[in-house]
Amino acid sequence: MILKKSIYLLLWMALIIGFSSCGILGGDDDSSGREPLGGDPSPMGAVGHTFGVVNPNGVSNDNVEVTSFSDGISTVQYSATITNPMLMEMAKAMPDVTVNGNQASVTRKYRITKKGFQSVYDEGNLTIMNYDANVGDTYSMQKNGSTLERRVTKVSKEDEYQYAFFLIKTIHVEETGRNIPGVSKVEFIGNHRFGMVGVKLHYEDGSTQNLTIIASAENE
Repeated sequence: MILKKSIYLLLWMALIIGFSSCGILGGDDDSSGREPLGGDPSPMGAVGHTFGVVNPNGVSNDNVEVTSFSDGISTVQYSATITNPMLMEMAKAMPDVTVNGNQASVTRKYRITKKGFQSVYDEGNLTIMNYDANVGDTYSMQKNGSTLERRVTKVSKEDEYQYAFFLIKTIHVEETGRNIPGVSKVEFIGNHRFGMVGVKLHYEDGSTQNLTIIASAENE
């Protein structure tokens, strides 16, 4: 199961890929998650910013980096060498992932501001997380023939989530409808200062796996 979490690094921002109260995406007056995300640009969306994870067996040379920024939209490129057959099948099942031998790569676009993170698809915008979100807030759209839905399930009021050597407040957003083989849902975990701090994969067999995300910059 450890291997599964790294291949999802190629996905989570389209999932991605980053970001009191905690909140992540969605404009000041946007409850649907479909309007362009407001807020000042975050250092996490600047060209050259990187996101890191621990490399498990079967996945190596992984790289996640912001390669361009234009009109408030960051382009994020992911790439990795995959030698595990199961993970490679997962990569091949994703329509926007390019596979060449044992190399997998994907490019995705986001609005990354001090308000949070938002996916930018051909079909439109869809909030991943809003730092001002409330439990029950839901963002959804039709994509690839199914309903992609993101729902806020937890907004912590106390420092309780273990991140590095300390505890932080977090927002949890569960996503369904991506149709990844073996995965029932994806849980994004974010913080207003450190951005996307974790992704929790929920598998169809009932097991789960946590992935810690470490950004090379923080929100000021």
